[in-house]
Amino acid sequence: MATITLYVAMRIVHLLIAGVWTGWTVFMAALVVPAARDGYFDPDTLTWLTTRFSLFSKAAPLIMFFTGMYMIGEGYASDTLLTSFRGQLVLTMIGLWIALSFLTNVSSRRLIDSIETTTVEGATQNGWTSFTLAGVVALGLLVVGGWL
Repeated sequence: MATITLYVAMRIVHLLIAGVWTGWTVFMAALVVPAARDGYFDPDTLTWLTTRFSLFSKAAPLIMFFTGMYMIGEGYASDTLLTSFRGQLVLTMIGLWIALSFLTNVSSRRLIDSIETTTVEGATQNGWTSFTLAGVVALGLLVVGGWL
């Protein structure tokens, strides 16, 4: 029987949350927001989807922070983060995760607030740019993560 170490468990959780978060972000940016903009969603459905996405986008950065810091502590000496290529990729990912956290939470909040004051089509027209930017950052994270 295989034994899973704490490091392996942290890595599994980290990668699982990363995959779900980036995938959900791209899903929202590429499918949900454009479909809502074209009138395929009613306000309640779009609010429900966006609220769930927003809740996950609040929890995911916390989980990513704790699992990521554990992995950094176990896998890198303090100077290798700045001097090695892999270390610089890790620092790049940290910056992109912060950007993704900001973009997903701001985009979700704006969309939910706009739905309450205007039509679904109008709300998504206003929020489309920020969701698209979040989707691009999420795809960038997948590319950088692939290099690791």
